[in-house]
Amino acid sequence: MTDGEVIARATTRKISRAMAPTVRLTYFAGYGLAEQIRWMLAATETSFEQVALQSNEEFLQLQQDGKLIYGQLPLLEIDGLKLVQSQAMVRYVAQRGKLWGTSPEESVLVDMIAEGIKDARGIVVSFPFSVEQESLVAEIPMRTKKQLGPLESMIHSDEDGSLGFLLSGLSAADILLAELAEELTEMSPGALSGYPKISKLHKQVTALPQIRAYLEGPKRYPFPRGEVGRVYVQNVNAVL
Repeated sequence: MTDGEVIARATTRKISRAMAPTVRLTYFAGYGLAEQIRWMLAATETSFEQVALQSNEEFLQLQQDGKLIYGQLPLLEIDGLKLVQSQAMVRYVAQRGKLWGTSPEESVLVDMIAEGIKDARGIVVSFPFSVEQESLVAEIPMRTKKQLGPLESMIHSDEDGSLGFLLSGLSAADILLAELAEELTEMSPGALSGYPKISKLHKQVTALPQIRAYLEGPKRYPFPRGEVGRVYVQNVNAVL
């Protein structure tokens, strides 16, 4: 290959990266249903623009533009697609990043784990809107044991001591469980007592460079308690 060809190929790659379409996540200014998506974008090292709506007019404009099939947020614009429904977004980003299993058997296992985590996560989503937050925290063991117990038993240990759900390696199931664990421990530091494997998996995933970068970066919202939670709820009410 000549020097000219090398320069031409390098230039083409730079132009291609510059012209790559922006990945845009639109939601409220806080956690909610979008936080799983943010973690998955981070896990797959997908750069994205975060748009936090501030007014009902912005929300109505998205509806009028035909971007929200069901008239609901979040909205993920990626690869020329306008995705709605948070679990569809999680799956798409994970599959795109090869984190949804390497076989039909592994993929359906990730599906089942993701659905269970979604059910357990309801207490996290509702937390900032609750007028009895202390009572809600006290309910964590009762409201999550149905999912956390089986998930704890499903986690396996590799020869190197690392934990996970799939023999093929890191998967969306690991990421989603770590995200849930992160939020539960924000609500109550002892929320994972009795679940040593989940606790260890949580530490393992949050130590990944791409996840750590997200958690320590500007796109990560603080946990919605106290004044932060009140501002978040005000934002949601203003948009809707």
